[in-house]
Amino acid sequence: MSFRLCLVAALVTFSLVACPKSESSVQTDRSALVDAGVIDPARVRLEAQLASLSKDTAAWSRAVDEKLWQHWTTGAAFDLAPLEASHDALLTPERRALLTEATAQAIDDPRALEHLALFLDAERLTKETAAESQAIATLESTLTFPFGGKEVRWHDLNRLLATEQSALKRKALWTASLPAAEKLDAALMARDAKAAQVLAPRTPFQFSAELRDVDTEALRKVAEGVLTVTSEAWRLTLERLNAADTKLPVGSLTRADLPRLLRVPADVDLAFGKKELASRAVTTLGAIGLYGQKGLTLDLSEAVKKNPLPLTVTPGGPADVRTSFRPLGGMKDQQLLFSELGVALALQHVTAGRFEYERLGDSSLAQTSGELFATLVGEPQWLEAQALQEPARKAIIDAWQVQRLFQVRRAAAVFLVRLDCVEKSDEGSRARAAAIFTRAFGVTHTEADLVRLHLDTDDALRSATTLRAMLLAEHLRVQLNTSLGAPWFTSQLAGHALTELLSTGSAMPTEARLVPLGDALTSFWKRTIELTPVGKNDGALTVGEWPAPKSAERPMSTSRPWPRTRIMEQPIRDGGWMPKDWPQPRKLETWVPKAWPQPKTVEPSDAGVTSAP
Repeated sequence: MSFRLCLVAALVTFSLVACPKSESSVQTDRSALVDAGVIDPARVRLEAQLASLSKDTAAWSRAVDEKLWQHWTTGAAFDLAPLEASHDALLTPERRALLTEATAQAIDDPRALEHLALFLDAERLTKETAAESQAIATLESTLTFPFGGKEVRWHDLNRLLATEQSALKRKALWTASLPAAEKLDAALMARDAKAAQVLAPRTPFQFSAELRDVDTEALRKVAEGVLTVTSEAWRLTLERLNAADTKLPVGSLTRADLPRLLRVPADVDLAFGKKELASRAVTTLGAIGLYGQKGLTLDLSEAVKKNPLPLTVTPGGPADVRTSFRPLGGMKDQQLLFSELGVALALQHVTAGRFEYERLGDSSLAQTSGELFATLVGEPQWLEAQALQEPARKAIIDAWQVQRLFQVRRAAAVFLVRLDCVEKSDEGSRARAAAIFTRAFGVTHTEADLVRLHLDTDDALRSATTLRAMLLAEHLRVQLNTSLGAPWFTSQLAGHALTELLSTGSAMPTEARLVPLGDALTSFWKRTIELTPVGKNDGALTVGEWPAPKSAERPMSTSRPWPRTRIMEQPIRDGGWMPKDWPQPRKLETWVPKAWPQPKTVEPSDAGVTSAP
């Protein structure tokens, strides 16, 4: 480059740094540099095309979010036909090739380009497997199986298993459901086969790992560590649950017994009344300075046509985050509301300034935020602030710990089975799956259960995100409490710390933003030991003695005993909160530990057990 061109470039660079200019002025400067030969015109065209692709993707995604919100909250038709043309325009080979070229030429941040490329690949996969996915949805909604002289709905299986007192009838019900499970498993395999064709040469597992930013070999070690360090606590927990209810020899417990063992006691659910859930949530947000912020909408209406499942979308980016929730009452419902609000806060406070980091990429940071808030149900001081007496607090924490232990062990097991048994299918894969599930749950899996293998591991690696979020949330809780010298949910400094943490969105890996998973596992283990009344030791936990599987010739699996506590199974989208839609918080000015209200004289109820999770 000549001295003159170098001088032009230097002067332009200095002027851009020294004084802010309008966008049009900057474009003029760039045009001058192109005319002078300083900037390659082809590069400028590529940058413009890339910016257009990002803008079009954001516009389409937010338009879908708006339609989804209206459908979810009002029952309006979810009609994407008007958006079909713009969607097809995003998925052309030319636009995908544009991202490949931009990456090769280092036109933009490679992480942002990767997020955008993976999102478009995921959309293409969704479109190409739409018929198979619809077949699965239709089958799930209509599937029945014969039992006791009548047809039983597939969706009622876990509820019936949880409420059935007879172990013999539970086993018979489970056995009767397996032919139906086999049909659903076959439909899932058909969709996976189609996905493999669409994604080739990548496998669906490899694509999910890329989409969720998962180092599979590193997470394998962590998952193994989870099953090891929580083994003694889970063994003691299972023995206690069994002695309190089923009263069977531990070695004779089967997969059919888990839903009953894991149900939440009725007296615990009564402590979380339907009318109190939202008030408790917003009061907690007020205590950390995050109540009623502009651009954050919470819809708690109970309209007949409203979908009962929680949903968070972002139709207008971080300035318009919306959460839909229909309170039903119970401990899990309180956790779900907290979890969803934690995710919403994560979406609202992204300040990275670009769609790729606000909406796309790995969602584990948002899930970690949701998990942190969900753990409040197991905090003694938070429960005390809800005017719950000591017996009630103890019962709630015990129930919460059961769910917590099972969920983390299930996530670890599903990930390991998907990685080592389904992804690496061979003659011995089914025996390995049997051993992993038996070890994780402490109950025997029979050869007949093998028909559910794909059904029980078909989570697009949501298990990996759940596992990371649970471990990282526990470490974050400890870090906040230590830094503040008080429970994190009592200080506005915690709110400031969280908003700063969440500001990057998916611009960097979650572990790099927080802590390596190995350190997070240590924090999780310490809390597990703290909450396990029996079995505290010097830290040298060993794998518990589980009953050996009756057959290890074919793969064995487990069903989902309760709905996942993670709501965001669909890609997280942009949106907002409006203070006027929130229930009013109570006595925010007195929400500090020394001023917490004294517990009322309320004893836990002696009512019977609840239905299946």
